[in-house]
Amino acid sequence: RAFEEQKEHPLVVIYVFGHQNGRIRNEDIVTFQAIHNAYTLSPDSLIIIVNGLPPDRPNTYNKKTRAALIDLLGMKLDQICYIDHLNSVDIHQEDVRKYLIDTILNVHPRIHIKTNNINLMSDDIFELKDDLDILKIQINNERYEHEDVIGSMEREYEAVQRLSVLRRLFCQGKADLYRLKSFREQERHLISVIGQWEAEEIAYADDHSSDHYILAVTNKQDAQEQLTKNFAIQCQINVALNVCQKDIEQICFELEQIYDGRFDRGYEPIREYYVLLDNLRFDPTVIDVQHDFISNLCAFTCRRYGNID
Repeated sequence: RAFEEQKEHPLVVIYVFGHQNGRIRNEDIVTFQAIHNAYTLSPDSLIIIVNGLPPDRPNTYNKKTRAALIDLLGMKLDQICYIDHLNSVDIHQEDVRKYLIDTILNVHPRIHIKTNNINLMSDDIFELKDDLDILKIQINNERYEHEDVIGSMEREYEAVQRLSVLRRLFCQGKADLYRLKSFREQERHLISVIGQWEAEEIAYADDHSSDHYILAVTNKQDAQEQLTKNFAIQCQINVALNVCQKDIEQICFELEQIYDGRFDRGYEPIREYYVLLDNLRFDPTVIDVQHDFISNLCAFTCRRYGNID
């Protein structure tokens, strides 16, 4: 009737959907589609209201209902208002009124020209409702399939992120082992140098003012200072290796959780973990480093996941 009375004037269309326990009613969908078929409603002049909702509805309700309405109505929906159930003394009535006014001001009135008759014969309604039920089932099935795919993709994304961290940790562990090897070689050299200068110091101990004695004492002290720094750096590297080992173990636990408690080589990230471990334990540049980093990782892997060979 409103369309007929105002057919030469632009209108904003407000369509109110009811619900049954949160589910959009089929008859409302059917009626909307009949009107839309007759007047071809435009999204930028249309406001959808889902009315009388329980205030304590789930946080995801609005988002899921929006997706369902877009699927069921088969059109883009710019403005959807979700209105809580109100009583005559509800203090939020003014808030709802302002909310609706703001929404109306954000759409564009348009002239709606009738192109088809609105046909809502009872037989057609029942047929449309049956079709709608089938469509809902199809949409739900597709949504579940998509959720499974999305869940699988999210799992793989998380696994790839963990794998990236694993690569970095193994690279860091190898670099620290190589540094430890270098500092231990330097340690042996410094101990040898200290011994040589100590021998020189003893040889010229009778004349503390001689150049040989002073040079021996000075060089011995310099070497001892370097050795002290060397020990400190080795301690730092040892701590870093222990932390790195624990971080790798933690990533393994997280991968295990991502794959539902399975640390199976059938999964690419798990398979690469074993490759990274083998590459490290057979690397000739660090294989002879005296440190528990590699042996502890091997023991952890064998103890938790079985033989690594």
